[in-house]
Amino acid sequence: MSDYLPATRKISPTQFNFLANYLSTKYGLNIPTEKTVLLESRLISRLNMLKLGSIEEYINYVFKSKHGLEEYQMFVEQITTHKTFFFRENYQFEFLKGILPDYVKKCGSNRQLNIWSAGCSTGEEVYTIGVVMNEKKNEMPLFDYKITGTDISIPSLKKAAKGLFSMNELENMPDGIQSKYFNTLTKSGEAFLQFNSPEVKSRISLGMLNLNKKNYNLSNTFDFIFCRNVTIYFNAKTRNNVLERIVSKLKPGGYLFLGHSETALGTNLPVKSIQPTIYQKIGN
Repeated sequence: MSDYLPATRKISPTQFNFLANYLSTKYGLNIPTEKTVLLESRLISRLNMLKLGSIEEYINYVFKSKHGLEEYQMFVEQITTHKTFFFRENYQFEFLKGILPDYVKKCGSNRQLNIWSAGCSTGEEVYTIGVVMNEKKNEMPLFDYKITGTDISIPSLKKAAKGLFSMNELENMPDGIQSKYFNTLTKSGEAFLQFNSPEVKSRISLGMLNLNKKNYNLSNTFDFIFCRNVTIYFNAKTRNNVLERIVSKLKPGGYLFLGHSETALGTNLPVKSIQPTIYQKIGN
């Protein structure tokens, strides 16, 4: 499709290099030249929305105009990938449910457990964690928990805060969970599901965080950290630095959950592999 665009709406090597270098420096994102067409197509959708005639106009609009701050959020939203769904890689949640009783017993039942979803996107992961923890709390009522969700995309965080999802985003929902935690709504003739558990929502906080920053403004250390399908977009150096900072926020004995194509093996991180994509922090 890119070959049929007017020349002014195709991304030039200079424009690509500017954007790729900017995204690498600010966010640690690795965008190789073979992703040129993908980057171009994502920018074109914003050009169409704003009725702009060229990539150059769009770059100036984002980085130089008075409207730039608002559009910048949409620029980041377009560039970053937000594919996610409920109970993704469900074996990790089954693992969490399995180890939770002994973990709570070891920590003391009166201590709040802290969970971080790093790269929470549009909220499917934080609500999945909330459902898992709430179900276990029904069995073990003395423990409490708090979930922190962070992402670089403000539009995604706003969607997460609303807790409104299309029907196909809940395809992997275990039996009984949908009817217990969601209400069905109809908007413009389309069915949506609204997360409806005040108990869970009261334990979730959301905020913007760039994982490429040297310091994370997080007051807690965490018992469980989910950072799944996030580091695959970083170059090797950024990936290692990000994982070091993330693990520094993990309590000794706590667990790190990565995506199915990610690994902490071959690093100097103070973690041991429990099973593929699941790691436990070692130390006192």
